[in-house]
Amino acid sequence: MLLTGTCLCGAVAYEVNTIAGDVADICHCVQCRRASGAASLPWVQVPPERFRITRGTAKAFASSAHATRWFCGNCGTPLYMTDDANRSVGVTLGTLDQPDSIHPTVHGWLSEHVAWAALEDLPGYGQAPPYDL
Repeated sequence: MLLTGTCLCGAVAYEVNTIAGDVADICHCVQCRRASGAASLPWVQVPPERFRITRGTAKAFASSAHATRWFCGNCGTPLYMTDDANRSVGVTLGTLDQPDSIHPTVHGWLSEHVAWAALEDLPGYGQAPPYDL
């Protein structure tokens, strides 16, 4: 399914092609919380060849030794994340033009979950869910 998305101000737009079996998770790690300003951040993971920027240029921030987060330099919207092995692109579900198109199926990083945040009834992992692309 070809989906589109943008940042809040519209300066950066993208396309992502998702297929059945792509991992969609709700991440509860500290880095996602701080990057988004929310208790958790939902993502879908796809191989790099199924993602492309269609307008503008995202800015990069190396949030760890193995991950780079990409965001709009104008409005600050977190858009996607890449790994140092170029194995996957994690696209934030909230930036999709049709965010109901993808439903998360697991929780990630429950070991860092904020106690007051409600959890949907999904399987969970103490750390990263398996993204076996």
